[in-house]
Amino acid sequence: MYSLVLLLLFLAVMVAVGVWGMRKTTTVNDFFLGGRTLGPWLSAFAYGTTYFSAVIFIGFAGKQGWEFGLNSIWIGVANAILGPCLPGLFLESVPGA
Repeated sequence: MYSLVLLLLFLAVMVAVGVWGMRKTTTVNDFFLGGRTLGPWLSAFAYGTTYFSAVIFIGFAGKQGWEFGLNSIWIGVANAILGPCLPGLFLESVPGA
């Protein structure tokens, strides 16, 4: 019963966020680029989380985890912390970004 309540609460929150986002999105620019109001650091973190979730946590983690055990967690931690820094610095230096 407790699990069902949590699932329904999660679904309600997801639908509410979807409806809110749908109302805020009026153009294709809003949908794909956030209306160009996100800034370089948020764009860098979006890039970092998307890329590293696929590479580190799905493909790379299995092989490294098998070979090195729990010590391989530090690879993911370092990539999650340091990964967005270089794109953030680059995007911050681009004029008009």
